[in-house]
Amino acid sequence: MIFIDTELGRYVRSPFTAALAISFLAMPAFAQKQDEQLWIEFNASTVLSEGVKLELETNQRISNDLGGLYESQYLAAVGVEIAKGVTLTGGVNRVVAVDNGKVSSTDWRPRQEIGFPIAALGRGKLAGRVRFEQRFRSDGNDVGHRVRPEISFTRPLTDILKVRLAHESYLNLNTTDFGQDAGHERMRNSAAILFPITAKVNAEVGYMNQYRFNGEARDLMEHALNTSLSIRF
Repeated sequence: MIFIDTELGRYVRSPFTAALAISFLAMPAFAQKQDEQLWIEFNASTVLSEGVKLELETNQRISNDLGGLYESQYLAAVGVEIAKGVTLTGGVNRVVAVDNGKVSSTDWRPRQEIGFPIAALGRGKLAGRVRFEQRFRSDGNDVGHRVRPEISFTRPLTDILKVRLAHESYLNLNTTDFGQDAGHERMRNSAAILFPITAKVNAEVGYMNQYRFNGEARDLMEHALNTSLSIRF
């Protein structure tokens, strides 16, 4: 992928973004089933002390094929900056699955993650994140373990607009009685525009392509319009 620098008239090429573009083009050829979705996310954060931040998040997910709201997520986490740009975060995510307006299952997901810078690429920055999750689900007795690595590239477009490209994979470490299968479960590729609304309120609007590897069942590709509003107190 080629980024155009409108101020200097230059082109900045990134191997990561080129690979991301190829993945966007390649995946539709292998898709078996598709769904259109809308994700609505709200974030709130505040500084507890120097280098320590409290984060709260809710994410409501709406599906065309599933007939409306199918999942609600509620997260509370604390992040600690241990070095410049390096953050350790721990928290718990409550995930409620909804089927025809009724709760079908509940996930409690403790999470631990590390976020870190990788490199500067032109005017943009390449960063990484590795997240570990444990899944305690109401319709099963097992605990699911998985790792979610992500790589992202963020670059300013104007004085107020930024673009963010990202790839994330879900790697399940075990098989459970509630349906988690060990292996590469899914991948997400996304592109979003970030912009401020006020000094303490930021918004993000973008597209996310999620591909689920469903084993013997048909694979699923989900196209999601992802909207996010973040408030800092």
